[in-house]
Amino acid sequence: MAVQEQPAYEVLFYVPNIIGYLRLLLLLCAFCMLASSPAAFISFYSTSIILDGFDGYAARRLHQCSLFGAWFDVVLDNLSRGLLWTHIHPLLYLVSALEWVTFVCNHCLGAEWQRSLAHHQSQHHHHPPRLVTCVMKNNFRNPWGIWAIAGLHVLPLWLFGMKYGVFSSHLWFLPTLLQPYGLIVFGSGRLLCGFVELWSIINHISDLLVNTSSCT
Repeated sequence: MAVQEQPAYEVLFYVPNIIGYLRLLLLLCAFCMLASSPAAFISFYSTSIILDGFDGYAARRLHQCSLFGAWFDVVLDNLSRGLLWTHIHPLLYLVSALEWVTFVCNHCLGAEWQRSLAHHQSQHHHHPPRLVTCVMKNNFRNPWGIWAIAGLHVLPLWLFGMKYGVFSSHLWFLPTLLQPYGLIVFGSGRLLCGFVELWSIINHISDLLVNTSSCT
């Protein structure tokens, strides 16, 4: 009789995951402050985004990479952006839905989903579009990838700042043209990211149609 493996609960206390809990706390504080102080909201929300860059570094540096950590990181990202998108405008829920569907599709590929998608290690062996490989090259650490990730994370925050007049009230010293220029840069980056998301969803659906059997 096979011995059932026990969950490794110590993973929950890995440093990268503790950073994730701090991000969640900052996110809750941000939305608590949203109605009374949009500027405070941006401060808390931006800090949570910045910490997102530290958990991955800590995981690699401390050799504390885990499936839970990879899952939890994306859940936090989607949760924070989803709340922000729907607050800016109800119809922008569609953007959040796109991100969640992409997460579901890519999570099936495991923790190395970026590498799997970049090389398209699937049943039908079609090569991904060149634009997709350019964006995902070196785990997004390239100009195309940085542009797409910047659009993914910064665009909703930029739109929030424009909607609530944060630029004019707290960032008045910045050039006025910065707002539309930023909208163009981050908006086009988000479209680039959206192209990769849609391709990954289509790729996943194609794999499902190859393996048409289901559990009975």
